[in-house]
Amino acid sequence: MRYPVMIAGLVAALMAGPVLAAGVAIVDSAAVLAASDAAKKAADKYEAATKVQRERMDKLKSEIEGLQGKYRKDSAIMSAKDKQDLQKSAEDKAGEFQRLGQAVTEAKQRTEQELQGTLVPKVRAIIEDLRKANKYDIVIEKQGSVMAFDPAVDLTKKVIDRLNAQTAAPAK
Repeated sequence: MRYPVMIAGLVAALMAGPVLAAGVAIVDSAAVLAASDAAKKAADKYEAATKVQRERMDKLKSEIEGLQGKYRKDSAIMSAKDKQDLQKSAEDKAGEFQRLGQAVTEAKQRTEQELQGTLVPKVRAIIEDLRKANKYDIVIEKQGSVMAFDPAVDLTKKVIDRLNAQTAAPAK
C-alpha cells in the first residue's frame, strides 16, 4: 500500500517540473538597454557632446609623446633650463589631459545614469506586461545563473521592440 502512494507522489512531482518550466522566461536586460534606440541616441548625444574634449585629448597625447621623444633625443645637449621647461610643458599637458579625461568619464557616467533612470522602469513594465500576456510565472535575468534555456522563452527581442516603440520620437 505504501509503494503506490510513493509512486503517485513521484509521478506528480515529475509532472510538475515541466509545468513550472513552461512558466519561465528569460530576458537579457543589459542587451535590452544596449540595443534600444534610446540607448543608441544617448550614445550619439554623448559622442557629440564630448567630441571637442576627446579631440583635444588626442592632440595632447600626441604633443606629450612629441615632448617625450624630444627629451629622449636632445636631453644630452639641452641646458638644465630647457630640460625644466620641457618637463613643465609636458606636465601641464598631462594635467590638462587628465582633467579632460575625467570630464569625459563623468559625462559618460551621467549619460548612463540618466538613461537607466529613464529606461529601467519602462523595461520592467514591459517585462511585466509580457509576463502577464504570456502567462509566465517568472522571468529570469539571462546574465544570472541560467545555464541553458530554450530560445523561445527569451523575451529580450520583444522587450527591445516594445521599448523602441514606446521611446520612438513622434513623427514631425
